[in-house]
Amino acid sequence: MIIYLRILSHEAEEFVKELAIDDTLTFADLHNYIQEVLSYDATQMASFFTTDSEWNKEMEITLFDMADSGSNLLKTMQDTLLSDFLYETGQRLLYVFDFFSERAFFMEVIQIAKGKLEKPNCYRNEGKAPEQIMIGDLSGDIKKERFDDFEDEFDGSLDSMKFNELDDLDRDVNFDDIADQY
Repeated sequence: MIIYLRILSHEAEEFVKELAIDDTLTFADLHNYIQEVLSYDATQMASFFTTDSEWNKEMEITLFDMADSGSNLLKTMQDTLLSDFLYETGQRLLYVFDFFSERAFFMEVIQIAKGKLEKPNCYRNEGKAPEQIMIGDLSGDIKKERFDDFEDEFDGSLDSMKFNELDDLDRDVNFDDIADQY
């Protein structure tokens, strides 16, 4: 069977991709093809989520095995056939392409047809895809921002810091509060 999917983004209204893919391929094949069509780096973290009709997440299909063991709500892309989850018109998926910022594409099965495809095909390609944020780019920005803040606090000179005053600092650190800041 051939699955026809429409991909939309809430970040770019003019962005529409429609593709056809054989249902005997895996979610890893779909992931790699989407990454190729969008010129994204396919090694970045990503997940598919099956959803209900109102886009509420149900089953996660991950790029890498992250399950503790035996989770029924977590599958891997490489081990999951498209036909296992996509078999009727109207089914919906979220494709989280920017894992750490939770940016996603909305995907919907728009048609199922008899036949076989040797390789996926993007037959509608409108608009520009949202930029992919690379993990290295993100960490570089955070490191630079933290260093700039640190440098500003001490007038650009580490010599002005009195290291012997560190013992006077409050030692009750709530790491959850710190993590929420970044």
